[in-house]
Order: sequence, then C-alpha cells, then structure tokens
Amino acid sequence: MTSARIHVAADAVIHFLSHMGIKSLHNYPGGTIAPLLDACGRFGIKVFTSKHEQGAGYAALAQAKLTGLPGVVAVTSGPGVTNVLTPVADAFFDSIPLLVFTGQVGTGDLTADKPVRQSGFQEVDTPALMKPITKAQFQPKSIADLVAILPKAWQIACEGRRGPVSLDLPMDVQRAAFDDTIEPIAKSARTDSARTDTSNEKFISDLLEAIQTAKQPVIICGNGMATGEHARLLSSIRSYWPAPVSHSLLGVGTLDSEDPGSLGFHGHTGSQLAGKAIADADLLLVLGSRLDVRQTGTLTSEFAKQARIFRVDFDANELEYSRIAYHHGLCSELTPVLQALQQALPGKQIADLAPWQKKIANWRQTLGWPYPTYPGAAPKAVLEYLSEALPQETIVTTGVGAHQHWVARHFRFALPQRRLMTSAGHGTMGYDLPTAIGAAIHSPQSTVLCVAGDGSLQMNIQELGMISELGLKVKILVLDNHRLGLVSQFQLMNWETDTACGNKHSPDFATIAKGYGIKAIHCGVEDEVQAALKAFIAFDGPVLLHLEIDPRHDVVPMLLGGQPTHKMWPYFDVQGNPKEMGDD
Repeated sequence: MTSARIHVAADAVIHFLSHMGIKSLHNYPGGTIAPLLDACGRFGIKVFTSKHEQGAGYAALAQAKLTGLPGVVAVTSGPGVTNVLTPVADAFFDSIPLLVFTGQVGTGDLTADKPVRQSGFQEVDTPALMKPITKAQFQPKSIADLVAILPKAWQIACEGRRGPVSLDLPMDVQRAAFDDTIEPIAKSARTDSARTDTSNEKFISDLLEAIQTAKQPVIICGNGMATGEHARLLSSIRSYWPAPVSHSLLGVGTLDSEDPGSLGFHGHTGSQLAGKAIADADLLLVLGSRLDVRQTGTLTSEFAKQARIFRVDFDANELEYSRIAYHHGLCSELTPVLQALQQALPGKQIADLAPWQKKIANWRQTLGWPYPTYPGAAPKAVLEYLSEALPQETIVTTGVGAHQHWVARHFRFALPQRRLMTSAGHGTMGYDLPTAIGAAIHSPQSTVLCVAGDGSLQMNIQELGMISELGLKVKILVLDNHRLGLVSQFQLMNWETDTACGNKHSPDFATIAKGYGIKAIHCGVEDEVQAALKAFIAFDGPVLLHLEIDPRHDVVPMLLGGQPTHKMWPYFDVQGNPKEMGDD
C-alpha cells in the first residue's frame, strides 16, 4: 500500500479500490478516463492496457473469476462505452461481479433533457445504455455523490446474485479537488449469503425424506455451484449419497469430469447420457442453475417429468419465473444448504443406488460420442490428448461455436484447478483470447489454454499483441474448419444452405501470430498432428497452433426444438447408426 496523498476525486477512487484489495485495472485509454488512470500508479494498482475495450472487459471478467473480488475495467466516453457493452452483458448474464468505470464529459456539457442529440464530444447516455445489462448504474454529479456511491457500487456488485455495476464519471467530478478518503467497507460484502430461516429447515427436511427413498436421483449443478468450496461440499455429500451429477455449461467441473458419477453437461449440445438420466430420474436436485431453454429444450413439460424436483437458487426471480415446474423451491445461497446436507446425511438410511449406477454404466457404453470419421485430426481426439497431457492446474477459455461444445464435452474439468471459462448466457464469439489473457495475468501459476474457432478468434485477434508484450504463456489452439461451424450446421439442418457461414476463407493464423512475435505452428488436414501437438505442449512460452480440420465435423448429437432431452437429434448407437431412443 502506498502512502501517496489524495489530491483529486479520481485519486480517492483508486485509493478506495486499492484498500479493497484490487491490485490491477484493465483498460483502454481515452481523454475522459485519464484522471482515473493517472492515479493508479501512485496507489499501487497495475494498469493493463488491451488493444480494444472489449478485450479489457473480458480480461476483467477473468480477474473477477480468479480473485474473488470484482473485476475492474475503465474506458473512455462515447465509443469506449459502446465497445465495452458486450463484456458487460456477459458479466450480467453469467453473474460475474464487475465495476465498469466510464469517462464522461463534464457535468456542464451533459445533454440531459435538452432536445439535442449530443452536447459534448464523445458523449453518450451511458446510464441508459448500461441499464438493461447491469445491476445498477451511477453517474455522480458531485464529490458528495461519488463518496456515497462508490462503496454502494462495490456492495451491489458482490451481494446477492453477483453482476456488473456501471459508474459513469464526469470529467469535472474526477478532477475536483479532494484530499479525503472514501471509507473502505468490509470485504465480505455478501451480508445476506447465509439464510438460515425456517424455510431452509423445511426444505432440507423434505429433501432428506426424498433422498432416502429415491432410487434414480440426479443432481444438476449450475453456475452457482462452480467454486472450489462448493465442489468440495458436493464431494462430501456424495460420499453418503452417490447420486450421479449433470451440469449446465457453466457448472462443468463441479464434479470431476472423469468421476464415474459424472454424466457430463446436459441440454442443447450436451451428452445423451445426461439427457437420458434426467428423463428417467425420480428425484432431481437443481443447485444454482437457471434451467434455461438450452438446458431443458422447448418441451418443458417433458423435462424430468417423472422426477420430484427440488430447486435451490439465490435469485428469487429465477424461482418465481421458472420455465420448469418444480415441487420444492428455496431461495438461498448454496453454501448453507450444502453444509446442512453434509451434516444431516451421515447415518441416514439411503435407498440402494447400485441398480441405478449399473443402468447408467450400461447407458454410458451405449450412448457414447459416435462422430463420423473424416480425414485428418478429429476434435474429440485432439482435446482428449491435450486434456491428458496438460498439467492438473489448467484454465481453458473458449470462444463460442462448435469448438466450445467439443471442449465442454471432451476436456477433463475438475474444480478448483481444472476450470472452464466460456460465454454461456450471452454466447459471445471473441470471448476466448482476451479472457485467456486475464487468466494468465491473474493466475500466473496456471497453464492457460485458449481454444478458439477460426471465426471466434478473429473477433479479438488484435489481443495477440498484449500476449506478446507481456510475455504471457498462453497456449492458443485454433480449430479451423473453414466455416462458422455451429451456425452453419443450424442453417443446413433447417434450410439446407449455409450461404453466410460455410466455405470461409481463413487467414494464415500462424503467420499473423509470428507477426506479433509469438511462436506459431501450422498443421494442415493432411499433416501429422501428433508432432504438432507435442511441440505445442512442450513450448515454454506463448504459442499458437493453427490446426485445420475437415469442415464436415459437426456437433452431434444435438437437442433440437420439439425434442425431449432423451431423444436428441440424431441418436446414434456406438456403431454410428441412427436410431430412435427407446426406454432401455
């Protein structure tokens, strides 16, 4: 902690963040955010400057996920604001705490209610733009406003269902003379995290009764479960009640992917095994998961229709407006519920789950991943090879597309060391590279693998420059199928054309990476992939592998509209033959 003096309000903001434990700030600079950036060095906060505001926002998302504190991103007014909106939306939909500092014209130049489009240069109505995608929006007009707002913004970002908070800082407020501190608050700002009222007790009692008699239970772990502590508690609970576990996309890794009880992730591009188990379950315990349409399919009445469904969610609105009818719901943070189960289960008589486990083991043999065989490298084999070869402490980031779902299916995840960072609710291409940069900065002891598609990588390819400048040891795998694979597949299935998505020209990604000073390897469809993968793994520094794959590789099976989870399209047996799923 530095002993620098506070001279202006911007100093006080950075001083507050420093005292709250923030050590880094991600940004793309501009005139109206300059006072805030100027203060960082004096108060011990390191500034990381991305090549684009979107890159800064995604690096800050990784900061939040890895430090347990809000990520911090600062951008200038106007285009700075509009460019950062996409990662802010990601933070909102995937419940990531983020403080978004935006510069603004002086209070005297704000358009406010004047019937003109713009009063100040690069002015936009930032609070209005941020409103649909943040938990709260603030625009302090004075020092007094700022002093009151900043601690409140921190608390809002951290309390309840976490998310981003926008702080739009007029230039004159940032530069206003001020020599006092903004009082830091308790870092454990989640004051309402442990709800232990009678509703918890009744819910736990009813759940324990259901657990004792259920013969075919399934646990669903969502984004709310994706912490190391929750993974530990789940493991303890399953030592007494070994129910199989399925995940949402963001819940992957809560149970080790290689655990015999892991069903994989369920839904749109998930596993047939998970879909079948959910369909046949007689008890479904849903922990911190929205159960959105990609998880359940469109036939909500068919989802786990044989099961007694218990839901725990911290967001009361998710329970009130649930797409899926459930029998018992509890609005609570997950930790006290998991701890209560952990304490109550020892000594309880639990139904014999051996027949259920045997049935699932048999399904696992039948419901594999029978992808068609094409020349060259197969995504499944490549990802399984990397999963086996890379260290236990590995963070994987992806973009959005076919590669994202292959990673979630075939890479081993196990929290807290093996973790996936991907865009779920907002589904953003370009999430891959800048989030990997944030992961490498904020978890330097981890191996960071960035898996991108040829389309997704080009959204934020300029961030290769940041990797080179900082010498970040990020491994970048580009799975290049010369198409925007997932959307191409969707278009071909529905309209038999993929005019906009198929037969795409890819640049020479290896040459581009070399231009940024990054070691790069190119491997064509006909080239020897094993040697390329070994060199990729062995290199101790930033490295990119441009791996071309046959464009016919699709994400199959897939849950389509009008299908229940246990009848994904197309269903294959282990020989790769399409067939209708039965009740076996």
